[in-house]
Amino acid sequence: MTTIAFADELWDELVSTLALNVETAAVLIAGLADGGGERTLLVRSIEWVPDDCYLRRDLHGLEITSIGYVPALKRAADDEAVALFFHTHPGGRPTPSEWDDGVDSALAEPFKLRTGQLFYASLIIGGTRDAPTFSGRVGSGKSWESVERLRVVGRRLRMLVAAEGGRDVAAFDRQIRAFGREGQQLLSNLHAAVVGVGGTGSAVFEQLVRLGVGVVTVIDDDVVTLTNLTRIHESASSDLDRTKVEVAVRAAERIGLGTRVNAVVGRITREPIARELRHCDVVFGCTDDNVGRAVLSRLAYWYLVPVIDTAFLVDVDDGQVRGLFGRVTMILPGAPCLICRHRLDPGRLQAEALPADERARLAAEGYVPGLDEPDPAVGAFTTIVGMQAINALLERLIGYGRDIPPTEVLLRLHDHEISTITGAPSPDHYCGDRKKWGRGDTVPFLEQLWL
Repeated sequence: MTTIAFADELWDELVSTLALNVETAAVLIAGLADGGGERTLLVRSIEWVPDDCYLRRDLHGLEITSIGYVPALKRAADDEAVALFFHTHPGGRPTPSEWDDGVDSALAEPFKLRTGQLFYASLIIGGTRDAPTFSGRVGSGKSWESVERLRVVGRRLRMLVAAEGGRDVAAFDRQIRAFGREGQQLLSNLHAAVVGVGGTGSAVFEQLVRLGVGVVTVIDDDVVTLTNLTRIHESASSDLDRTKVEVAVRAAERIGLGTRVNAVVGRITREPIARELRHCDVVFGCTDDNVGRAVLSRLAYWYLVPVIDTAFLVDVDDGQVRGLFGRVTMILPGAPCLICRHRLDPGRLQAEALPADERARLAAEGYVPGLDEPDPAVGAFTTIVGMQAINALLERLIGYGRDIPPTEVLLRLHDHEISTITGAPSPDHYCGDRKKWGRGDTVPFLEQLWL
């Protein structure tokens, strides 16, 4: 399966050309995530064909000279990126014409040769600016596979699919009355991930399944213990010592709404485990460690995947609850990362990255207070945060609430207060460095050191 992903500002630039009464062409330069039977092309920039390079350009076709695209291929090669040939069918269907077939066949070899890539890709967008449609293909020039999905990340999370699935929607009648059939179809085509399926994560996971999300990847390396039973949704005393991801799989099977669960036993701080998230459409960070959060924070920019990070703190002093603080943070291109938001503790981050024996020694000596000690947790509170995280997804996917949704929601349950925060990424950090947006697969992965 092939997906093409965009930050919303680039997508808006593309679809704006559908308002013209002539076809328009460009080369899209994209990063690549490849593996596991899936391929995601992560668009980094648009190299428009200059006006003087069109030999013919009207509503029903175009011809361009090689100088219209060759410089863009060099830029792609220099950036170790993929080059996609793009053009529009304004007001029309995006189905390739016989002329388009010939163009793709002719361009495949020079595109591959000049960029060093093993495949050629093309994209057509048709329809209107407000209702775009697409077709795309990837291949050698002789045999082709279709591009099945487009993902647009930013103010909204938008999903376009080339062909609708045949999933039974009768069970979702009440949701369809709220979101419409199109909204339900978006959910059924979504691939979500939940990192950490404890208290908050299990609440998020259950709602994703009941919403009818098509695929959910769950990642956790822990087993169910006696103290987990007060928080983990769908868990029971018979699940003690089972992995948390197994409990999630069984819950989805019992609910029986057709969600496919990809269960991964492991920690997100291990590179092979983190790689499982490269093709997701949205990731919920429900882990309580700083190193895991740091990995997810980078993933959002390298792979154009919105990450919804969650946290809840019960402030207790001598058995007395002093405060109940929840947080739901949206991390995505155009918004600040967790580091720039000061949501990661540098001391704990450094300590958590140490080998286990060294970490235990520091904790015992009191250098990092609270390290390796369980925090207070109450199922009702973690569930509230999980539901706020689901709301953050639905708000951007379905489209309700503010025109520009906030990127962070803060809860003060003890004061019955909810506040929101927006912000801009730091230009001096990776979240504000557009060269990192859509980088895709790199060596080392996410351009960081791994344990």
